[in-house]
Amino acid sequence: MSVTDDELLGDLLYGSAQPLGGSKLGDEELIELAVHTFKEKPFCVVRHWMILDVMLPEFTEQEIKAQGLEATVLYAQSAVYDSQNRHSPSDSILSGYQGDFDGCIFESKTTIFILAGRGARKHVSLSAIQVLAMHSKRAQKSYD
Repeated sequence: MSVTDDELLGDLLYGSAQPLGGSKLGDEELIELAVHTFKEKPFCVVRHWMILDVMLPEFTEQEIKAQGLEATVLYAQSAVYDSQNRHSPSDSILSGYQGDFDGCIFESKTTIFILAGRGARKHVSLSAIQVLAMHSKRAQKSYD
């Protein structure tokens, strides 16, 4: 029996996940703080987010780790602010693989994401990520 795209997406978005807390600051405070703190890389403030640990074949995971990255991506249902205006408020974002993750900061190869409010973390299949990328309004498959 094959799993449909709707089932993959439904489980990813609505299945059980570990709750996580992001920053408790308001949007304006986060934007102001980020503008003064993150000058070396573009940044986005996001809400309604999920940290997704992607289950990959071992050889694929090793290739990702060889680049200094982890097989984890960020999906945010709502972009609050993008320092390079690549996304409008309320656009969804799917990041590239994780470079670093500490507290309410998720960093991909080229972008720092400030996680506002509550979010979640869960394990997902690569096929679920691919379906999410196809169905997200403006999420990009590889938002490094």
